[in-house]
Amino acid sequence: MIFMTCYQESFGTRLMGFMSWRNMRQRSDWERTRWSTCLLLNIQLSKGKSLKPQDLGKFEWEKDTTKIDFEDLKNKAELYKKRIEHGK
Repeated sequence: MIFMTCYQESFGTRLMGFMSWRNMRQRSDWERTRWSTCLLLNIQLSKGKSLKPQDLGKFEWEKDTTKIDFEDLKNKAELYKKRIEHGK
């Protein structure tokens, strides 16, 4: 009912907040499932061996995103520079 009384930009903001909240809940569920699976598998392993939850697999949000494509950054900077110069 509250969504019926808000403006379009307010609705978009609320919708984005809801989607973010829902994604966080799903992440939590997937991580809990992976953690419990890891515990069950560790019971079956021999002494001295153990698994970490990340050994079972990494989720998309855990992947290392620190690799920087400098060529792409350079192209974007040049495009931005052209737009700024053209606007003057």
